[in-house]
Amino acid sequence: MKQIENPKKTRASSKQRNKLKKIAILEGALQVFGEKGFEATTIAAICKSAKIADATLYEYFQSKEDVLFSIAEHYTRQHFENMQQVGHYIHDTREKMRLVIQSYLEFYEDHPLYSSVALLNLKGSRSFLKSPAYQVVRDAARSIVDAVQEGIEKGIYREGLDPYLVRNMVLGFIEHLTIQWLLVKRPEKISVYRDTIFEMVMKSITKESTD
Repeated sequence: MKQIENPKKTRASSKQRNKLKKIAILEGALQVFGEKGFEATTIAAICKSAKIADATLYEYFQSKEDVLFSIAEHYTRQHFENMQQVGHYIHDTREKMRLVIQSYLEFYEDHPLYSSVALLNLKGSRSFLKSPAYQVVRDAARSIVDAVQEGIEKGIYREGLDPYLVRNMVLGFIEHLTIQWLLVKRPEKISVYRDTIFEMVMKSITKESTD
């Protein structure tokens, strides 16, 4: 007797295969973008790296730019999900800020190709700033804003702080350090600067004691 396939199970399986294929394309593209840069990368090079036909790429992406932006979206979601899993167990307001700093540093350090693409190729792209992928990046950075707002409400951080400017300051420290690491291979590890950056941020935003 022929077994009847479950339509829902078939659709779920097909969706999973498509997801894995898309990720494989992004990982192949990341390798090429990281080595050659955006301008020098061709669709043919991406497809060769991902081991697919050119036509297959267009089943998932509209253009080379779409692939680039999707890389940022994919890796940012991955980073944010990992940070949320750890953050669930941290309740101290100051330690939440330390976690955010550590998370960004370790993620950039563990993914040098992505760091190169994100900070050296995407950073100045106006098109990227208008894309849905950039909104995902902004949403991930919201964790810094939330941590600052919580500290202000609890009286730990100074009143009148602009949480968004603090976010820019924190990311500025991290991104400048990471770009230096990518370009000149110094320092050897950026994650060792977690506490240094944390202390600099705390000194800037913590409410002075009146005792």
